[in-house]
Amino acid sequence: MKISKIQTFVIKSSVQDRFGSQTKRPKLLPGSDYYLEDEWRELYSQFTETLLVRIETDEGLYGWGESQAPIGPEVAQNIVERLLSPLLLGADPRQTAVLWDLMYHSMNVRGQSTGFMLDAISGIDMALWDIKGKLAGASVTGLLGGPFRTRLPTYVSGLRAGTPELRAELAHRYFAEGFHAVKLFLGKGIQNDITEARVIRENLGEGKVLLSDLFWVYTLPEAEYLGRALEEIGIGWIEAPLPPEDVRGHAKLAEALQVAIAIGEPLRTRYQFLEWFERRALDIAQPDVARCGITEGKRICDLASAWHLPISCHLGVTLGVAMAATWQLAAAIPNLHVVEHEPPEFELSARFLKPPLKIEQGCAVLPEGPGLGIDVDLDALKELSH
Repeated sequence: MKISKIQTFVIKSSVQDRFGSQTKRPKLLPGSDYYLEDEWRELYSQFTETLLVRIETDEGLYGWGESQAPIGPEVAQNIVERLLSPLLLGADPRQTAVLWDLMYHSMNVRGQSTGFMLDAISGIDMALWDIKGKLAGASVTGLLGGPFRTRLPTYVSGLRAGTPELRAELAHRYFAEGFHAVKLFLGKGIQNDITEARVIRENLGEGKVLLSDLFWVYTLPEAEYLGRALEEIGIGWIEAPLPPEDVRGHAKLAEALQVAIAIGEPLRTRYQFLEWFERRALDIAQPDVARCGITEGKRICDLASAWHLPISCHLGVTLGVAMAATWQLAAAIPNLHVVEHEPPEFELSARFLKPPLKIEQGCAVLPEGPGLGIDVDLDALKELSH
């Protein structure tokens, strides 16, 4: 069996998820679909953007993958088409570890270790595992050693409502639906963050698990002050408190606070995670399968297990292919803590996935079919792009 064709699909859906619930209309950058939020540093898009990858073999099998690309999916697309596809055409798609390493080392000392390069590799890697599973008649979870669980505890990421009181009402509904936890999108100033967390905690009462994302905006003294306040409120973890480059600062923060530090979104390889593990700079590891792939994602999870660290699978602005791949990996690891869930992207994915993914009683239900357990309706997919 050989790889015969690799296709890419840039998705830019007019369904936008402004997950921070900001009320001020964003001003787009000149000649761009992108803008900056007042509180945070990253670019955001007026669309839901991602890159899907489809790989075909000379025996008629095909597989789907997704590269997380909430900004500039055309960049990952060019890497797939111009750099990686020529390497892979004619190769055996079952050799997932060999091909991941081939792609990774193809850009040695030229930016192979992070960014769009790894995002592009991840989409291809997912599609290869999808093919591998279909050929074997087994799920990706089965190929990885079998399921530790078939229903995955899930938390809702963000409360999309206009005021803290309305966000508290929405949190009540999510907990009533059985979700394990709700994550607050903070990072909007220390006092604003404390007020937000207190209002929602007081509305919910004790016993409900609240998490927080600080969006990498604080200094170490600010994060320590805020962290102690969030500890008193009963927040379960602080995600992304300091700039992502500051491993030492995160290590000092993790030592100073009782509340857990969750990190992983900017890290794409086991080599990057290793430094954070060695420095004890995080308490919960958050690999993102759409940025590390299934092959490297499993390596990261195994490394975390050796350090006795739990895994909370990160899912950012991605659609259902990446969700399915994430669930397949999450089911196959012993140290899973929880999986992230983005309701708008989940609902959007139901419009083109066959069969649609399922959430029941706040748990992600592992698809039963071979490979990733899903397929893509190409006609419906085309209708999503503006």
